Amino acid sequence: MSKIDTLKERMQSATRLRRIRENANLTQEQFSEILGISLSAYKKVESGENQVSLSSLRNLRRVMNISTDYILYGDNQNLEDTWCMILNCSEPDKMFLLLRLLVYFTKIKDTAFPLQDNQSNEDKEIMQLLRKLQSNGEG
Repeated sequence: MSKIDTLKERMQSATRLRRIRENANLTQEQFSEILGISLSAYKKVESGENQVSLSSLRNLRRVMNISTDYILYGDNQNLEDTWCMILNCSEPDKMFLLLRLLVYFTKIKDTAFPLQDNQSNEDKEIMQLLRKLQSNGEG
């Protein structure tokens, strides 16, 4: 691979990271903390001067549930593959996904990449609602 190709890929990754940061309404300093690097190191990543480390990618995956394939290659999971996975889920899992989508479209739509802690709280609320719905259906 040529230096030009490598630089182009690094700049594309940097652009995706910046977009994620901006969509999450995070400052460079806040985002650098999530990545586990200094602010100056993150600025070099965002400018394309340096690449993001594997450790930082792991932190991003753990905290914000961001796909490393998306950061590195711009790949998102194929929609048809996702649909097939949904079709093969149990009925309670499908209901959970439906409720999660409803919460997304009514509460968190403007946050493209919600923090993992926020998602966990939302999931707890969804599970409580799901239990209520199931118990009402039995009575």
